[in-house]
Amino acid sequence: MMGKTAQKWEDSRWVNGTWDLAQFAKADGTTDWNAVIDAEIVHRKMLEENPAVYDEDGTFDLGQIPWQVWMTRFHLPEAEKANGRAAMVGYLFAYLIDAATHTGLVELHDSFLGKTAIFATVLFVCFVRQLSDLDNLKVLADEATFYDKQWQQSWEGVERPSEKKD
Repeated sequence: MMGKTAQKWEDSRWVNGTWDLAQFAKADGTTDWNAVIDAEIVHRKMLEENPAVYDEDGTFDLGQIPWQVWMTRFHLPEAEKANGRAAMVGYLFAYLIDAATHTGLVELHDSFLGKTAIFATVLFVCFVRQLSDLDNLKVLADEATFYDKQWQQSWEGVERPSEKKD
């Protein structure tokens, strides 16, 4: 592996411009695709950090990695997190609406308030994946009203034509 001071990246598993997948074999003979992904992450990081001195004789085709590996490595943890959050937010809404209206869960789904709560839950889970997303939404709201605020300030102390009385 190349350090910060080295001039060339090296890995014994990188052979003829690609990863030698035989060197990533597990005990049962199958390829350890997670190890391949980890090695490629380090490989690409070195390319980003040392583009001028990086003498690469090939690139690895990420399409060789089966889609199931990508799903289990990157998408399933996020999906589990989103589903768990949706369940908890939905439970909270159901509890609050039940406490406020004294209706059961079945009646709740038939009511306008229940359907609105389900819709709000789905929107919340889609747009707020982390608490930092709330800050991002606040910044987005500030940006959305920025020009309106400027417009309002430009009319301070000036009588608008629409406000003139005949």
